[in-house]
Amino acid sequence: MLGHLFHVKQQDRVGWIGLGEMGYNMADNLQRYLASQSLTMTVWNRTPGNALKMQHHGAHIARSIEDLVAQSNIIFTSLADDAAVEEVYEILFDLAGQVEHSIIFVETSTIYPTLATKLKERLAVTPQHTYLQCPVFGRPSLAKAAKLVWVTSGDEKAIKKLCLYFTTMSKTIIHLKTTDVSRASAFKLVGNFFVVGTMELLAEGLTLAEKADVDQESVLKFIEAFFPVPSWTEYSKKMTQAPSSKDGVCTVDIGLKDVKHMRQLAQETGASLPTADVAYNHLLTVKEQGKGDHDWSSIVNSLKTPAPSRRQSEENYTAVCASEDSETNSKSMTDIYPPAYDSK
Repeated sequence: MLGHLFHVKQQDRVGWIGLGEMGYNMADNLQRYLASQSLTMTVWNRTPGNALKMQHHGAHIARSIEDLVAQSNIIFTSLADDAAVEEVYEILFDLAGQVEHSIIFVETSTIYPTLATKLKERLAVTPQHTYLQCPVFGRPSLAKAAKLVWVTSGDEKAIKKLCLYFTTMSKTIIHLKTTDVSRASAFKLVGNFFVVGTMELLAEGLTLAEKADVDQESVLKFIEAFFPVPSWTEYSKKMTQAPSSKDGVCTVDIGLKDVKHMRQLAQETGASLPTADVAYNHLLTVKEQGKGDHDWSSIVNSLKTPAPSRRQSEENYTAVCASEDSETNSKSMTDIYPPAYDSK
């Protein structure tokens, strides 16, 4: 495969912004490769801790974003949410309009599709620059092991130029073969829906096993034997081991953001995501328990101790069904306990 990729050019000057758990592990793998080619990376992070760790691996720490833009013609970003992406790129694009060299921007975060389109259009006023939307799938452990699933969208020539870099951080690259960068963001939301759907299914099943006095360790052995995939085995173990706030990059708060995006996309496209509706309400329950900073596998806690509002809604629904006529009985749970997403 590597024989078909563009060779790394000595004039490539790589910059990286965002060194959280995911970003740090990705950047670390890329820096190790660059170092093997006698190249180096310039990094910038809002908090200096991980930037200093990258310095020990040979990376250069930029004094500011301005410094990084001046030194880089390829800039990767790995940021927490849409607000952070929009804030950072507003600065990056303003600076890009002041430099003479061209820059390829590679955005790897989970953002709403319309934001990806907005960023590409915003950069179009300086046509020497290029914007790629390239979200990644995988937890920090997979990022550290360079086993992420990478998704590409944007200018094909730029993607080919950077493909070798992508391989240093991933096990699989899915090329969407489109210049419509919103497609990659939508793709990421679809993929994350499968993840949160898996967690909802596991949370319900493990709670049923617990309440039915079925041995949890035996259930875990069944999952490992019958569903031997990382998402099933890892999340089921986390759910039986009381996930903590220090256990994973995707917190309940971030999960709520992602699921809200999925539900909004479903509403805009006319799709139906009842599983996402249920998962959203369960994540919201966990947040209301004061666990917004816990790993989103904490969704299982919402089933162990249902929120009073949800429980009361279910009791009201049962009472209505028992006392009203058949027309009233046809009401769905959604009529009484509507989906949490408000399009307004």
